[in-house]
Amino acid sequence: MKTETLHEVPEVHFWHRISTKEKALFYEHLANMVDGWVSVISSLRSFLDKNRNIKMEAEVLNLLMFVESGDGFSIAMKKLPTTFDKREIAIIEAWEQSGTMQHSFVSLAEELRNQEELKSKVKWALTYPLIIVLFLIGAVLTIMTYVIPKLEPLFMTTGVELPMATQSLISTSRFIQGHFYSIIVIMIAIVLLFQVYAKSISGRRTLDTLYLNIPVVGQVYRNYTIVRIASTLSLLLEAGIPIIRTLWLTGESSNNAIFQEKIEEVSRKVQNGKKIAESIEEVDPNFQVFTQDFYQIIGAWERTSTINKVCRKLATQYTREVDSSIAVLVRFIEPLAILIAGIFVLWFAFGIFSAVLKITETVGA
Repeated sequence: MKTETLHEVPEVHFWHRISTKEKALFYEHLANMVDGWVSVISSLRSFLDKNRNIKMEAEVLNLLMFVESGDGFSIAMKKLPTTFDKREIAIIEAWEQSGTMQHSFVSLAEELRNQEELKSKVKWALTYPLIIVLFLIGAVLTIMTYVIPKLEPLFMTTGVELPMATQSLISTSRFIQGHFYSIIVIMIAIVLLFQVYAKSISGRRTLDTLYLNIPVVGQVYRNYTIVRIASTLSLLLEAGIPIIRTLWLTGESSNNAIFQEKIEEVSRKVQNGKKIAESIEEVDPNFQVFTQDFYQIIGAWERTSTINKVCRKLATQYTREVDSSIAVLVRFIEPLAILIAGIFVLWFAFGIFSAVLKITETVGA
């Protein structure tokens, strides 16, 4: 019976990825099927028929194989750590033990969709400035490798001493032409080295510190991280996971080394009997990482033992903060990108026209 329903495991390459949106669809499908009294195994099989992602298909087939061999769903997920993170596993494990797995699927699907929506907003905010930068790079390369080489012989044959702006254009053009492939190789090497460095422990910490302290950008990044933290706290506490484990899992899923360090410190203090808000104040007294609003609201609601509810409200509040921060970011980056493009246009125009003017004056004299 199993061989009839199992698909052939596809070959997965390093460029295959599972997006947040696809994982949300996966959990949403399971939630709908399980809510209709369909078994988890049948739900996984039916998902394979609608899935179009090669890596997702391979991972679901592995998950199906483990579940069919007798593993619980959360245990099967633990065997696929590159696809399912500890937070997802902990939530499903908690609801699995209470016999209400459908609730865990719904919660995860909703959470992942909210994450994807927020991420899309941030990406959209950076798209326009990025297009300007790419257009500028393309314009610079075109002008330096095609336009300036065509004009250079005309300038040189006059014997006139060219203005500094024109000389700098010609020198830059010659340099780019003479080292074009070297420049491309160096740029690729820098990108690859940056990626390696960003994945290292020291690199993550350095870059996260930098991101949090960049004007305007840092505010968006901080608010975005707090949304993730508040959402994760709400999900884990609602699932009934102990507070110490909840804090550790929240730190790991924050995707920020600085916040993770602070949350782990808070966890150790809570383990020694202190309140969460009190611990936050001790590990971050100047509120350089956590915001003062976050601390105050957690403290107020912690006294009423409804912290899981307030965390959901915090996530909603800071999602609005992200929207507001993005609007400020766009207003800041747009003119900056246009200014950089304008500087290059002025340099090119001044270099060409000043040379033409000087040549005209010399010939006329």
